[in-house]
Amino acid sequence: MRIATLVTIPLLVLGAQIAMPTRAPAQVSVTARLGPEISVSAYSQTRHGDWQTNYRQWKPVTLYNVNGHYYKHSVRGARAVAVYQHNNETFLPPQDKAWVGHDRRYNYKHQPNTDDYGRVQPHN
Repeated sequence: MRIATLVTIPLLVLGAQIAMPTRAPAQVSVTARLGPEISVSAYSQTRHGDWQTNYRQWKPVTLYNVNGHYYKHSVRGARAVAVYQHNNETFLPPQDKAWVGHDRRYNYKHQPNTDDYGRVQPHN
């Protein structure tokens, strides 16, 4: 009887450890779907040129905002944000009112909101 009790207790402890849920698989899954975070800056005329003459060199792309971070891939609850890429930089479009509607390649339905402009760092 004592041997059965001594064997049963370690088996119960082992079974409890196996049955306990872990958080790692969910975190790995979400990270893998999103990919690396994309650094987004504010448009700078000094750095990116005058938008009226240089915007054709910029490539419009859509990123996805998840909790204030930008990614190339969408997940449930992500918000699409249209940005530009040029010379290995990703930046928000100009805030000039005349810019709106000027670039026919750009998806204005997903243009950044005030939270996006308030979140990114300006170039000096």
